[in-house]
Amino acid sequence: MDERIAEICERAIQEQVFPGCVVGYIRGDTVNALPFGRLTYAANAPAVTSETVYDVASVTKSVPTGSVILKLIEEGRLGLDDQVIAYIPELRNDYREHILIRHLLTYTVIFDFPGGLAKVAREAPSRLLERIFAAPLVTPPGARYYYTNAPAILLGLIAERVCGQSLDLIARRLFFESLGMHATTFWPDFSDRQIAPTERDWRDEVQGQAHDEAAWVLTKTGMTPGHAGLFSTASDLLTFAQMLLCGGAWHRRQILDPQTIVRMHTNQIAKLGASTGLGWELNQPHVMGSAASDQCFGKTGFTGCLILVDPVRKAALVHLSNRTYPDRSSTREAINTVRRALADVVLAT
Repeated sequence: MDERIAEICERAIQEQVFPGCVVGYIRGDTVNALPFGRLTYAANAPAVTSETVYDVASVTKSVPTGSVILKLIEEGRLGLDDQVIAYIPELRNDYREHILIRHLLTYTVIFDFPGGLAKVAREAPSRLLERIFAAPLVTPPGARYYYTNAPAILLGLIAERVCGQSLDLIARRLFFESLGMHATTFWPDFSDRQIAPTERDWRDEVQGQAHDEAAWVLTKTGMTPGHAGLFSTASDLLTFAQMLLCGGAWHRRQILDPQTIVRMHTNQIAKLGASTGLGWELNQPHVMGSAASDQCFGKTGFTGCLILVDPVRKAALVHLSNRTYPDRSSTREAINTVRRALADVVLAT
């Protein structure tokens, strides 16, 4: 398995899909993390190690944001069918009374942002949240699945208002400290660790700060964004995946209820002809490959990161890379080809 993973990653580095990466996997009792390449394409750039820190981008939506919300539902502090305006009364659109926590977790509420949130972040950074609150909806809540950033931003804000703490502190209390995920944070300051840069753009070299423009703007206000901006290592994310594979248990502690994890990998929107779990993507062959079961759930990140958990195969895959360095590709087909190939190796029966 390690040789096949090495072949896939070394070919991808040669083809400049990314300058380096870490592949972590769980198969039965085996847990391993394999580093490849360098932090950048420079010949003298530091080599990637198994503990290199990456900006995991939209993986943030599931680890921790979606999982935090599900934990708060477990604790009775939120309800899946609670109205969002009960926590964010600032929302003002025609369907404001009909948007539920469920719709945010399943990405079935579609806010209309011409040009996307990144454009809003660059043009009106101080008004980003206000623009979300005022945005009209494209369709009634629950009518269509469409993946965007705004629902996770709102979920993060809801968690903060319910708990009276910032999302990073909530995630640390509910998950990261209990699981020993000491390299996982929204606010990286590692003097003794490597952090992979993500891009060179209008902000210069983006390293140790959120790559996603909207997340970057929100962190500048002191807010912890719910949709992107988490930094982590393959080892830490494998620990989270292992907890999920163990029915929410970790070192004799029950971190999540087993039924909560079932909701993560049960299709919530079959009636729409689409597939998603609560807070997690579900059954997506374009990134999960052909060997994954129909219960396989996970999340991708724009920077080139991925976490997959397959409860049927009893296996998990973490792939961290900085495929957006030094500048982002116009297509995701190259990174998705790598993701599928790795998943087919790790999740094969």
